[in-house]
Order: sequence, then structure tokens, then C-alpha cells
Amino acid sequence: MVKSAKKSRQTTLGRGALSRANGIRLVACCLAAFVASCQQTGEQSAGGDPSTEFAAETPRPNILLIVADDLGYADLSIFGSEIPTPNIDSLARKGVLLTNFYANMACSPTRAMLMSGTDSHLAGLGVMGRPSNPVQQGEPGYEGYLNFRVASLANLMKDAGYHTYMAGKWHLGDTVETGPRARGFEKSFISIDGASHLGGLSWNGPGLAPYRDGDELVTVGEDFYTTRFYTNRMIDYIESGREDEKPFFAYLAYTAPHWPLQAPRESIEKFSGQYDDGYEALYRRRFEKMKALGFIPEDAPGLPPVAGQPAWNDLTEKQQRIESRKMEIYAAMVSDLDSYIGKVIDYLKSTGEFDNTFIFFMSDNGPEAQRRDLAAPLSDWVAECCDNSYENLGNGDSYVMYGPNWARASSTAFYRAKGTGFEGGIHVPAFAYHPGHVEGGGRNDQFSTVMDLLPTLLDLAGAEHPQETYEGRPILPVKGRSMLPALKNAETPVHDASGYVGWELFGHRAIRQGEWKLVWDAAEGDDATWALFNLADDPQEQSDLSEAEPQRLKALISLWKQYHAENGLQP
Repeated sequence: MVKSAKKSRQTTLGRGALSRANGIRLVACCLAAFVASCQQTGEQSAGGDPSTEFAAETPRPNILLIVADDLGYADLSIFGSEIPTPNIDSLARKGVLLTNFYANMACSPTRAMLMSGTDSHLAGLGVMGRPSNPVQQGEPGYEGYLNFRVASLANLMKDAGYHTYMAGKWHLGDTVETGPRARGFEKSFISIDGASHLGGLSWNGPGLAPYRDGDELVTVGEDFYTTRFYTNRMIDYIESGREDEKPFFAYLAYTAPHWPLQAPRESIEKFSGQYDDGYEALYRRRFEKMKALGFIPEDAPGLPPVAGQPAWNDLTEKQQRIESRKMEIYAAMVSDLDSYIGKVIDYLKSTGEFDNTFIFFMSDNGPEAQRRDLAAPLSDWVAECCDNSYENLGNGDSYVMYGPNWARASSTAFYRAKGTGFEGGIHVPAFAYHPGHVEGGGRNDQFSTVMDLLPTLLDLAGAEHPQETYEGRPILPVKGRSMLPALKNAETPVHDASGYVGWELFGHRAIRQGEWKLVWDAAEGDDATWALFNLADDPQEQSDLSEAEPQRLKALISLWKQYHAENGLQP
């Protein structure tokens, strides 16, 4: 056990901390009538005049926002995976799949955009954490936390009369003053930047991972599994606020299936032997399934193997066993994510709140393709802390990542992975569910981004973004647009055709306007240059048109310069 940073008493949390109030109080839900806005046609900015389509007789919905961590586009069975995800699939089938939804290249920049409705370079996460580059230090947008130039989504939902709860990964500030409670969450239990999944080891280096229970810094005990704990804690929070009949905004930010790969032994064993034929075979299976489901064009040739990586048949039998076990653990983490989301759904149904809960699901970026456990200083910590023998893989004292070959299968439809501006890094699985606000049972191909969530959820709450000032301080306007019209009508665009969106992180860059996209691959170092793709014809980004389309290239480079200036990017 480890002492609390705030008090002398010892604070360690395990399964016992999860007990809920005995029984479920079946209280009729009669939320105050309120206008829920949804513009019927065209594009609407956040804070626009609410329409009366969902009139006073329709109560404002509860909102459940679920974010998975490093989940690939092809990892859910509804998108073509062999991993069973029946609970997620059921929600998606009754809601609408968002097949053209974008996050950022990595965890905290995505979360900054989600909480602010604007670009991560404006909201404080121009890089991951606090910048090490002296040119960026002290610059606006590079604070290393969700800055106060933006109004937090949680604050705005709280102001709109919602209970606000969070459980899971925060990654937007490591102090009380920059934590979720300071930014509008009434109740929260968070991993400050991420952690191992079983037990309490840090995922960044020596020691135990820090968590915050409210404002109190705590550690966790051995009987701890992130996916289970966050789920049960969120159910406790929702249950605690039911008596006053206020709607809730619940942000369930899972850390699964982010590395290190860990899951309960019984979860892993369900997938024993399933990946023994290797990562190339898995890619082919998913590729054909995604073609059959219409997520990949029928004439797409598929992506090449990852450069510099060994073919499956070149591995020794021992190496193959270890690689297979890694994917078994990863599959177990995705399957458990689905099971515990099912537990939340069952709880909402038992209280009569399910049909009045708007649910949005997304991943924060593409799959992790790097093997950070192989490089110092993390490799030194792994050697000290952990037993990575085959028999122990997946336990709380093991520490492995599944690497680029399995990540290729996790992405399947798209090129590359997390940390890049290619589709595999930023094009993520997402869907929305709600009988009253979502056109159920279909797919929506309209381009949208994580910045669109804040105006969408404010729209559902009948609230407006304050635009210029909040709590006496000047704030930035939102860049996102409400998705509600598009969720009701798949033909309604979220963004104007002339609009554009940019991305940048650690030198990787991308800019998209309509179906055209520029990508700068920082991994090429001094040889890096802009590559131009037409996503309508080439969603897998295999045909660089920069030489064939010089005028288009010039126009998009001009847009990149505009994006660079408008968002205060530093070298």
C-alpha cells in the first residue's frame, strides 16, 4: 500500500472500493422539459439558435461518452474483426456508424480537442505533455494541460444542469488545478496519464501509477483491473445522482487496449490458439471481411507488409508463440471492453434510463505500432519490474506491446498507425446511438472530427457555447460543428465543402479539404516531403499524386500555411 499524497492515512483501492448501494432504486425519470436543438439542414456552428424539432415534451437526454484507447478501426466485430464485441455491435447497429470520423494522432491532443471543441494547439496540447523544445516552452497552446483559454465541455454541461462524471484516463493535466474536478466534473476517478491494467504499476517508468479519486492522489492494489474498475465506478456515480432526476453527462475514458498488454487469465484463455497462424493471416482475414462489409473498396489491392519487419514464417517457433500470445491478450482486452460496456447498458436499462441516453463511442487514435518496451529508459524499467516469460505474459507484472505487424491488422483498412497523419493514425471507429436523435440502422459517411463533439453535446443539452468569455476570462471560439443534423439525415454534411482540418504532432502533419489530403511523414527525416492523396479513389493512401496534381498540391500547401498560422504552431 502507498500513502496518499494529501493525507497521512493510507489510500489504496481495489475491488472492495467498488461496492454500490444495495439494490436499484426504480425511480421514474421525469426530466424537466427542455428544448433540444437540432438544425434540420446545412451546417450549424456551436451555440446556434436551437430548433424546436425536439420540443418541450422531449426531455433532454443523458449523455454517455465512451472513449477507447488505441483501438484500431478493424478491432470491433461490426467493422470486420474476429473479436466478438456483441454489446458494442448492438448499439452501433441500432444507431449510426460514423465511417468518416477523425481523432488526432495521439491520446492527449485528441482529449484536448474533445474537451474544448477546438484544435489541440490552441487548447494547450500542442505536444504530448509539457514541451521539451525550448522554442515551444511558454508559448500559448503548449502548456501541457487543457488551458484556460478554452471553456471545458464538462463545465458547460454542468452549467446546463447536468450531473458531470468521469472515470478513466484524463491526460490533460497532472495537478488538482488542471484536473477534471477543476474543469467541471462533479465526481471523478482518473488515471492521470495512463497506467498498467492489472495492479498498480506505472506504464511510464519506475514506481506505481498515480490516480486521483476526486482531488486526492491515490494508488491502487493488486486486485485492480482498469476496465472493470472504471465501469463500476461510473455506475456508482450515476446511481448516486438519480434522486434529483437531473440528466447526467458521463465520460467513460477507458485505457484499454493501450499497452502494456494485460488482462485476466480467464479472458486471455478464451482466445488461446486463435492467432497461431500469424499476423499476415489475420490481416488477410480482416481485409476480406471488411471488403465484404463495404468498408474497403472491392478493387483495393491491400497494403504491403510493414517495412523492415520479419515475415511470420521467418520467426522461430518460440517467437511465434510469444507473438500469438500478445494478440490473444490484446483480443481479451477488446472483448472485456465490450463486456463491461454491456454492464453499463444493462444498468441503464434496469433504471429505465437507457432509452433516454445518447451514447457516443470512439477511439482516441489508431493502433499503437511502436515497441517502446524495447528502448531505454523504458526497457530498463521493464527489465526491473516485470516477468515477460511466455507463461506470465498478460499478468500485472508483465509488460509487452504487440508491435507494428499486429497493428497493421488492427488498422487493416488504412495505412500506418498511431502517431502519424496517415489514415491509420487518425481515422477511427465511432458511432452514435439514441432513438430520438439518431437515424438508426445505417452508416454515415459525412466527414466529422472529435472537435465536433462539444457543439453536438451542447446541442443535445439545449445549451450554447459562451463564445468570447467564460467565468470572467476571454476564451477561444469552437472550431467544431454540431453533428446532430447529420445524425438525423445522412445526406446532411457536418462541414462545408470549402472547410479544412489540419493535424500536427511531433513533426507529423496532415491537412484535409474535401476528399483531398496532404501528409508529411516525419519518420522520413531529411527526406520528408508532402504526399498528396485523393481519399475518394485511394482511401489507403498508396498513390501519391503530388506530381500529377501540382495545382492541387500548391493549394493544399497554402491551406497548411494558413492552418499553421491560425493555430499558433511552433517548430
